Amino acid sequence: VEMLGAATVLCVDKTGTLTENRMAVVDTIAPEGDTARTLWAAALACEAEPFDPMERAILSAAGERADGMRRAWTLDRDYPMTGEFLAVCHAWRSPAGERRVAIKGAPETVLALCRLDSAAIASAMDVVERASERGLRLLAVAEAQWDRPHWPEDPRDFRFTWLGFVALADPLRAGVPEAIALCRGAGVRVVMITGDYPGTALAIARQAGIAAEGGALTGAEIAALDATALARAVRHVNIFARIRPEQKLRLITAYKTDGEVVAMTGDGVNDAPALKAAHIGVAMGRRGTDVAREASALVLLEDDFNSIV
Repeated sequence: VEMLGAATVLCVDKTGTLTENRMAVVDTIAPEGDTARTLWAAALACEAEPFDPMERAILSAAGERADGMRRAWTLDRDYPMTGEFLAVCHAWRSPAGERRVAIKGAPETVLALCRLDSAAIASAMDVVERASERGLRLLAVAEAQWDRPHWPEDPRDFRFTWLGFVALADPLRAGVPEAIALCRGAGVRVVMITGDYPGTALAIARQAGIAAEGGALTGAEIAALDATALARAVRHVNIFARIRPEQKLRLITAYKTDGEVVAMTGDGVNDAPALKAAHIGVAMGRRGTDVAREASALVLLEDDFNSIV
């Protein structure tokens, strides 16, 4: 209880805490103009029984044809997303024996697999930047054919053809700007930690009223800093993007080293070390894992920012 009154920094994730976690596909962007093909490939790169709101939104937008294709074809190989590979890749086999691979994920991951020239990549990333300024999340989509008898162990072995982007929106929760203003008035600094694209994170932060003058620090940039440099950096940066779960612990440690009293939200198994390290670990009661709840000091009944405040 003493810690609750003494908190000076509140670290929160973006999706589902500041936003509604209610994704919707708002646009499909295809350089060749085949938006349907892009959306169907994105659907093939979704899990069989999706729980992620983004995948549910993609399948809903893709319609019955994509759903029928997913039922008729066989998923032969699933290449999951990792901290180093920010994409989901699925290898399918048709009833006639055709082998097709679909991938969707972070633009910087997927575009690098498509063997595009630097001008094409720069043009594509310009689209990402413009969309992120509107707070949209863009997933890059690509596909490949495979005619060999055995699937490769590494999805980087496929020769992917880039198809385009699926743009998704996740609205800010009602009352968040007012709650953040309340925190600021009480001397509590609100910090966003997200796995999302930096431009999208900055746009949502501005909508929410989080101070964004210091820009966004990415996971790759954090990896290049030693403990002393990171402790200096966190003094003026409030938005951290493309963060891997294990990097949350480094951020919490940096704030504590700088003399802050830190509260942090989390829901995944990988969040547990950071939740334990924070002065006040706050777990999500609805979508949080048992491990996250056990590591936390507080468990929310409603997974939103207003409950925390």
